[in-house]
Amino acid sequence: MHCIRAANPYRPLRLENGAVMSQDDRQIQPDPPRRIRDFLVLTLGAIAVLSLLYVTGALGFVEWITGAIVMSTGALAFFVGSAPSRQRNNVNLEVGPESPALTEPSPNAVEPFVLALPLPALLITPDGLVATANVHARNLFRIDSSARPFPSEMLRQPDLLAAVERVAENGAEERVEFTQHGEAEVWMAHIRAGLEPGAVIMVFEDLTAVRRAERARADFLANASHELRTPLTAIGGFIETMRGPAKDDKDAWDGFLDIMGQQTERMKRLVADLLSLSRIEFSEHRHPKTQVDIVDLSRATSLALTPLAEDAGIKLHFEAPQSRVGVIADSDEIAQVIQNLTSNAIKYARKDGEVQILMGESPTMADAAAACSRQSPDAKRAVLLQPYASTEVPAVWVRVTDNGEGISEQHLPRLGERFYRVDESRGGQIEGTGLGLAIVKHIMARHRGGLAVESVEGSGTAFGIWMPRLPDDPIV
Repeated sequence: MHCIRAANPYRPLRLENGAVMSQDDRQIQPDPPRRIRDFLVLTLGAIAVLSLLYVTGALGFVEWITGAIVMSTGALAFFVGSAPSRQRNNVNLEVGPESPALTEPSPNAVEPFVLALPLPALLITPDGLVATANVHARNLFRIDSSARPFPSEMLRQPDLLAAVERVAENGAEERVEFTQHGEAEVWMAHIRAGLEPGAVIMVFEDLTAVRRAERARADFLANASHELRTPLTAIGGFIETMRGPAKDDKDAWDGFLDIMGQQTERMKRLVADLLSLSRIEFSEHRHPKTQVDIVDLSRATSLALTPLAEDAGIKLHFEAPQSRVGVIADSDEIAQVIQNLTSNAIKYARKDGEVQILMGESPTMADAAAACSRQSPDAKRAVLLQPYASTEVPAVWVRVTDNGEGISEQHLPRLGERFYRVDESRGGQIEGTGLGLAIVKHIMARHRGGLAVESVEGSGTAFGIWMPRLPDDPIV
C-alpha cells in the first residue's frame, strides 16, 4: 500500500494489485470475530441482568422469558445490521485501475464548487495561475472574465502571497487577515490545498462589519464610561469638600447641593438614553405591526413640547395635512423621534427664534426624501440613514428646522454616531448626552425609514425623516 500525501488526506488508496480502496471503504472492512464477540457479549450480558432480576424477585418467570427473547432479538438485529456491504467492498477491492469510476478525482472537479460559493473564491493551479474565480472574486479584485492572472497581479499583499506559497508546498491550511481598498475593508483569506499537488483554494470572508462593530463597541464603552465618570467625579469632589473644608460652612452647602443635583440629573438622562438605545437596538430587526395616525401623533408631541419652547423664548410652529395619514409604526418610538429632533432644534435655535415642524405626503420614498431634506439650495447635506423600504412606495415625511448657527459640513456625516456632539460649532456649551440622534437613527431603521440633515452655517439646520405610509384607505 502506497503512502498518502499530507496535503490530500482523503485521496483514494490504490492497492498493490491495482484495486482502489477509499478512506470510507477502509473504515468499513468486515471484521467477523469482532462482530461475533459483540453479539455474544450483548446476549450473555442481557441474560445475566435478567437472571439477577429474577433471583431477587423483581421479575417473574414469564417476564424473564419475555425479556430474554426481546434482548436476544435485539442483539441478533445488531449482528445482522452491522454486516458490511459485500457488494461495495467487492467492487472497490476487485476492479482494476482502468475503472473510470474509481480513479482519482480530476482537479477540475472542484471548479463547479468554487463557482457556486456565495463568498469570493479562487482556484490556483500548480503553475501559479488563477484558473477559476467566481463572480464575487472577480468583482472584489476586478478580474476580467477571460483573464488567468498570477496571484501577485491581484493580491497585492505580501503576507497573503507568502501564505499561498506555503500552502502550495506543504498543504497545511492557513488563514490571513488583510485590508482591501486602503483601510476601508477588512477580509480574512482561508487558504487550503487543492486536489492536485501544488494547487491552492482560497475563500475570502468579509470582516469589515465585524471589525467596525468591535470598534464601535469599544468607542461606546469608552465614551459611556467617560460621560458617567465626569458627573461622578464632580459629585465626589463636592462631597469631599462638604465633609472637609466646608464642613461647618452651611451657607455654601446650598450651592454645592444644587450642582450635585444637576450632575445627578445628567447621569439620570444618560442612563435613560442608554437604556432606550439598548432597547431599540434589541428590537430593531422586528418591524412594528400597529397602524398609527402620524399626524395626530406628531401634533400631540409638538403640543407637549410647547412649554419647553416658551421657556427658551422660542416660537414653535407645526404644520401638517388636515387628513389622517396612516403608518405602520410604534407610536412611542415615533413620538420619541419627533421629540428628540424638536428638543434639539429648540436648544440650538436663536433667542426669540422659531422652530418649525413640517409634515407632508409624497407619492414615493424618493420624493419624500427630496421634500424633507432638499429645501435650501445653499445648504450642505448628508444622508445619515438610507431607508430599507423601496423607493417607489408611498411615503410620509417630517422636517424639523431651527434658525441657529448651523453646522459645518465636516461634522454632518457623523451626527448619527453615539456621543458625537458639535457644540463648538453650534453656539457653545449646551447640555446633552450625545445619544439623541443615534436613537432617532435606530428607530427609523426599525421603521424602514430614512434620516437626513442639511445645514447652512449662520442660518440654521434642518433634520428630515421619511418612512412608508399606508394607502389612502381609512385607518382600521
